[in-house]
Amino acid sequence: MPIYNYQCQECGAQQEVWAKFDDPPPLCDACGKDALSRQVARTGFALKGGGWYAQGYGSSGSSSSSGGSGASGGGSD
Repeated sequence: MPIYNYQCQECGAQQEVWAKFDDPPPLCDACGKDALSRQVARTGFALKGGGWYAQGYGSSGSSSSSGGSGASGGGSD
């Protein structure tokens, strides 16, 4: 289950909640009211390893190291 950030609309307190996506918003820990809204948060993971877009996604494995710069600039020549 992911961790969601919430902010209370009444007192302004912020809290993190470990919950399912479709769980209702919890009560505020500071004031106890049902006035929390979900905040947009940055993700806490990085895509590492071969095959991701930054390492030449879509190119073959044998030419990914030599074709990295050529594949991105080939269309503008």
